[in-house]
Amino acid sequence: MPENIEETDEDAAFLHGFDRILSGAWSAQLLADSLRVLADGVCEVAGFGVAALSVLRDAGHLEIVAVAGNSEAERELLGLTRPISELEKDIADSVAWGTLRFVPHEYVLGREDDMGWVPTFTPLEHEDAWHPLDMLFAPLLDEDGEVRGVLTVDLPVGGLRPGPRQQSLLRRYVDVSSRVVGALLERERAAEELRLAAAARNIVRVASGQLSLDQLIEASQPEIIDGFRAEGMWLHAFDNFGRGADAIYSTDDREVVLPPELVDAAHSAARAAWAAQRVIVISRERPAATGIDPAVFESTLRYFESINVATALLVSLGAGEECLGLLVLVRNPGSREWRRSDARWAREISQDLGRAMFNARTFERERKVLEEVRALDSYKSRLIATVSHELRTPLTGILGYLELLEDAQVGPDTRRQLNVVERNARRLEGLVVDLLTLSRVGDPARPVSPLPVDLRTLVASAVELVGLEAARRNLRIDVVAQEHVVAAGESAELDRLCSNLVSNAVKYSHDGGSVRITLGADADSVTLAVSDDGLGISEADQANLFGEFFRSTNPEALAQPGTGLGLAIVQRIVQRHRGRIEVDSVLGEGSTFTVTLPRA
Repeated sequence: MPENIEETDEDAAFLHGFDRILSGAWSAQLLADSLRVLADGVCEVAGFGVAALSVLRDAGHLEIVAVAGNSEAERELLGLTRPISELEKDIADSVAWGTLRFVPHEYVLGREDDMGWVPTFTPLEHEDAWHPLDMLFAPLLDEDGEVRGVLTVDLPVGGLRPGPRQQSLLRRYVDVSSRVVGALLERERAAEELRLAAAARNIVRVASGQLSLDQLIEASQPEIIDGFRAEGMWLHAFDNFGRGADAIYSTDDREVVLPPELVDAAHSAARAAWAAQRVIVISRERPAATGIDPAVFESTLRYFESINVATALLVSLGAGEECLGLLVLVRNPGSREWRRSDARWAREISQDLGRAMFNARTFERERKVLEEVRALDSYKSRLIATVSHELRTPLTGILGYLELLEDAQVGPDTRRQLNVVERNARRLEGLVVDLLTLSRVGDPARPVSPLPVDLRTLVASAVELVGLEAARRNLRIDVVAQEHVVAAGESAELDRLCSNLVSNAVKYSHDGGSVRITLGADADSVTLAVSDDGLGISEADQANLFGEFFRSTNPEALAQPGTGLGLAIVQRIVQRHRGRIEVDSVLGEGSTFTVTLPRA
């Protein structure tokens, strides 16, 4: 049709109304509201009873997002999607009116069921009368000629097919609307990207702070649902994150019990998707080009429909090369399809969520191992205590009878033999005492009841106990102590700590050597350092120094009597008091043991 029709007052009124409509479309915040304004404008100023606007979505489908002029048409058409290939068929069947496309009713006879909504009315008795099956539409193209949407009109005012002037005005509307719809789609896409980016950051922030799998799922679920505008989600955990058989964590009342064949399919599909770093969309509106076997795809669709799910986004979760599970986001019938931006940001969070789950699984495993170690320690402490008590009873009888024999008149050989028995009985008694102490200070079920303990008093007592031995071997013991070196702890255990360290320093010093004991304190802690210039400890022995029953590989040290429990007891006492112990030693040059404890 020629475009050089002389402009009339009617044309000027049309353009003025069109400017007003465009202004209203730009002011709306949501795409659907903006397009509804444009659809209303077609009905108002172009003279049609129904107008519908559809836009092209990422999946190659046209979605009707605005319908104006007829409430019945709006109910029937709004939200419907159709492949863009159907538009190509309509164009092939149409008559070109410039940028408009007219499909006469005789071209679509027999296709009524494919047209979505057909108005009910009786056509006029006129050769140009509009028929209920007539269709007039215009593809909305971008600057590169690519389809961005479609404007469809119906029920022209007057009941006749649009004449040249009405077609001309409608083509003007279409030309400008194409640019407006393109800009509105870009605005929506940018807003969607910003929203999803913010949601992804929030999801990762919430997930990364959880050290329990159950807490991780509970904390991240509302963020994921809201961020991706899903209507439900569940997490299919393969091997239940190392706990056993597969588990499905659901977030709503939707019961999720996958058939066995779908469990196997979920494993293979998730691992393939994780390796390829892609997500999977399950929907009847999408072709089954998901890498899933068509039969499995159909079974999955039927299962989703049985639990009222119309479309699902499947996101593999993992860490490194390991696929840990499958996050399933679902939408109910009537909801919009997933878009490319949804899939891209879901893929972005999959690695962060996977790492958070891997860390939580590792933490849970470590916590379980720690609980098992503590239970084992508790059992070992009870076993040691039981054995020690059983040894103590007969040992007490042996020592008692040895005391009765001290005044007995026996020969020299018999006396020598009795002395050997007594020495070994006393040695065994020392072992029993050490075992009982080790079981007591190593019991995790027995907490410390801290009281102020003056370490200077305990050190003085320990020095007094070794005084005779030090004098016999000509050892010098120096004590350097600050005022008020008061620790928070149990006096009996800290006394044992001090006596073990001081007696060890004396035992492993050379005759004529020296032992230095230093006591200090600061605002939060107290320090006890015991140094000697004796045998020293090799680096290899230092690695095992605090182990139970450990004896040095140094022959000179092995020549000294001992149970190998003294330093193990010291370390347990330090740990119970939330302190630390350090050793600095060179073989042949001496050792320094430094204990730091909380200050009272």
